[in-house]
Amino acid sequence: MHIVSDTNQKGLQENQTIANRMNVLMIALTLIMMVIYYAIGAHILVTFSIFIALGYAFNFLLIRNRRMVESTWSTYALLTLYMVVCTICLGYDYGFQLYTMSTIPLIFQLKYISKKFNQRDPKAAGFSIIILLSSLISSLYTVKVGPIYHIGGLPPLIFLGMNICIVCYFLIFFSSNTINQIIDFEIMLGRQANFDALTGLANRYRMQDYLKEIFESQEQSDGQANKFTDSSENIWVAMLDIDFFKKINDKYGHATGDRVLEKLAETLRKVCQDCEVSRWGGEEFLICGKGDPQTLLENLVKKVESVSVQSPHGNIHFTISVGVTHKTPNDTLDTWVTRADKLLYKAKENGKNQVVV
Repeated sequence: MHIVSDTNQKGLQENQTIANRMNVLMIALTLIMMVIYYAIGAHILVTFSIFIALGYAFNFLLIRNRRMVESTWSTYALLTLYMVVCTICLGYDYGFQLYTMSTIPLIFQLKYISKKFNQRDPKAAGFSIIILLSSLISSLYTVKVGPIYHIGGLPPLIFLGMNICIVCYFLIFFSSNTINQIIDFEIMLGRQANFDALTGLANRYRMQDYLKEIFESQEQSDGQANKFTDSSENIWVAMLDIDFFKKINDKYGHATGDRVLEKLAETLRKVCQDCEVSRWGGEEFLICGKGDPQTLLENLVKKVESVSVQSPHGNIHFTISVGVTHKTPNDTLDTWVTRADKLLYKAKENGKNQVVV
């Protein structure tokens, strides 16, 4: 739960940054347009642009308070109002109705973001209908009645070109941002599904997939060598367990127990660099490798024995027991791992802190 919360917190901050930047851009565009309106004599739009800019400025307060849906509603309302008034004042051939093409897709993007960060539903369908009708009605009005200002020459072409560029920029920017967010979220979900949150090692499901790949690769090899069928290196699995782990938890607390697991994972990464290592469950870890495992695992046992872990009662040490077995031609995944597990228990029965092959 903490991983999801931290990730959502980071994602929300990123969206706040993007929203602030886009708000600055909207104010800048509004002020630039205001100067052009003044130059062409559209004085109603000059005054109107000031109020629109103030509306965007108010959005900074909403963004700072993390009211992302409300700030977006405000932006779309301002943009829709701006589109309607500019179309009525200047005419449909200035291209302000093109903003509909950018705002409607972005509203549905907001629906995804709101769901992801547990925000209010932005009512994308309803807003889309309002924006579409606003664009249609204002355009039809100017066709029948005519715009307030009749300005010929280059201004209509300049505005049309500017509006096309602005709409395309919004579509490209927000589409790219949405895709990146989806990719990042899927990467996060994939990591949560395949890796242990505490130790950072592969979890049981990822290790099972890896072991299944070994069996499938050998079945399909037809005698051809690959990374799993090299005859000079035998594949093995080792099941290891922390000795007296329950007593460590009971005596020193679960926080200390977690530190023990983290220290063991750190040691496993250092010693077993060429192996696939996973947290199998609880205090059990499963390692898969090739070659001669005995020297490697005996070295691991010695390294673990020398590791110290902080506890409320000072530094403590812990040991591990290991059972290891090579894969045989008749093995299934279950029989192979079960045999390693039985050898682990044999190591426990023999006095712990040792490797049994």
